Amino acid sequence: MDKNIQYILEVARCGGITRAAEKLYITPSALSKFVQAREEEMNIRLFRRLGKKFVLTDAGQYYVRKCEEIERIQNEMDQQMKHLANLNNNIICLGVQPSFSDVTLRTVIPEFQKHYPKMKVILQEYSKDQLISMIKNQKIDVALVTTDKKETDLEYRKVKLCQIVMAVRKDHSLLEKTEKKMEFSYPWINLKQCAVEENVMLLPGSLFRKMADEVYAKAEAEPNIVYQISGTRTGLACVAYNHGVMITLDHMIFNNVFAEQILPLSIGEKPMYTDLDLVYMKDTVLTKEIETLKNIMTEAIQ
Repeated sequence: MDKNIQYILEVARCGGITRAAEKLYITPSALSKFVQAREEEMNIRLFRRLGKKFVLTDAGQYYVRKCEEIERIQNEMDQQMKHLANLNNNIICLGVQPSFSDVTLRTVIPEFQKHYPKMKVILQEYSKDQLISMIKNQKIDVALVTTDKKETDLEYRKVKLCQIVMAVRKDHSLLEKTEKKMEFSYPWINLKQCAVEENVMLLPGSLFRKMADEVYAKAEAEPNIVYQISGTRTGLACVAYNHGVMITLDHMIFNNVFAEQILPLSIGEKPMYTDLDLVYMKDTVLTKEIETLKNIMTEAIQ
């Protein structure tokens, strides 16, 4: 980036020369001379010197705002050029949550490469929050994630509507206590009966842990938490192998390696849903490729 922008921005952000010089890997005297020369060149003070502190003048505030706009545009352009280079080199970076890695590797990528045989798909597996951050920082092109809320600067294409359910083994004793309810897709179970079972929960602070906590709190039930794990895939292993129960999404069960051993049960006063979306930047150059991915995933994900 242009030194006229980078150096002034760093001094403004650090509020002084010494720390800014350290971050820029130049000497304080060289940075001080640069700022002074820039001010003389424009014939206006950008900073007031208060001891060792550098405080922006009104002109300096305006200059820094415009420099920040230029920095943002430069970063966006650099990232977009990287995407164009990837496209030119036939590369698309796809992020998925771990629960959907298997179906993506087994079905989605091979089917996609039938449409684009020369294109290489680089798969990244992270949590939903990490994937959204990677899209914003343009480290990946597109991500398959569950979304509870949508951000205005991103584009969302729905792949599936997922229902919040209780995952249990097919031979679990809870199945004898289920009821049929018209508005629910699966046999319905009272959450208070689930609460006393060995519950599998994700770690506190994660999206699905918050969801499970809210579901139980609404039912005024306190779950017997026996397993706390870092991912849904491991959680469903606890359900399959240890007869635990776990609040999750129906499509995460259907596309898991334990799908033959686990059933979803409906819970709550009324059905609860969340979207499974393909998410990407609105100005992406990969619109045709992403549309193809969306169509394949809609068919492939059970």
